[in-house]
Amino acid sequence: MNQNQQPRHMSRSLTLAVLNQAIGYLREGNMRRARALGFSDDELRELRRLSATDIEALSCDGPAVCRLTVDHEMLLIVMQRLIEDQDRETRIDRCLTLGASVTMMGTFFGLTGNDCATRRSLLGLPSRQGRLAMPEEAMEHDAWHRWQSICETPDQPRAADDLHGMMTLAEETQIPLAVIWHLVKAWAEPDAPREELDAEEDADGPFDRRQACAG
Repeated sequence: MNQNQQPRHMSRSLTLAVLNQAIGYLREGNMRRARALGFSDDELRELRRLSATDIEALSCDGPAVCRLTVDHEMLLIVMQRLIEDQDRETRIDRCLTLGASVTMMGTFFGLTGNDCATRRSLLGLPSRQGRLAMPEEAMEHDAWHRWQSICETPDQPRAADDLHGMMTLAEETQIPLAVIWHLVKAWAEPDAPREELDAEEDADGPFDRRQACAG
């Protein structure tokens, strides 16, 4: 947006805001930030001599002395970062709601046990203690059958990185996400010894076997 495209009231408001900000920096002795607004040292020295009435007149009389420009490339980058951050927060909350363990949250999001406990509290999720239970054989068979249609590489180790797919499977089967993650890794490497969920996997809380097999 150039000067000619800006409504006059916007130009005046912008000019007044920038001038007041510059004077505020000068009063703080922060010349670096005052210069960053686009003023030269000579201009800043002159601004320091003006009264509040002079500043008001400068912003309202004559042509606008400040212009508003948009850095479209930087705006796109910042907006994309915000969207990614929002998406990450949504996925974290969804994972915890679906029963992800501390170990799982640490692997995918770098969260600690305290981080998980705080977020569970904010989400209103009940505190959990105890060991997660594996589903019955029939339920696991149904989950495996569904997983084959969800994941493009269900029999490869990288299948355990498909967080979106695992969340979908957890929602459909009502099996805790931590258990789904454990199963997916076992399905991808069927020849490896199958181990039970250890203390680290379920250190973030209890899980009732009836809940694990519900649905």
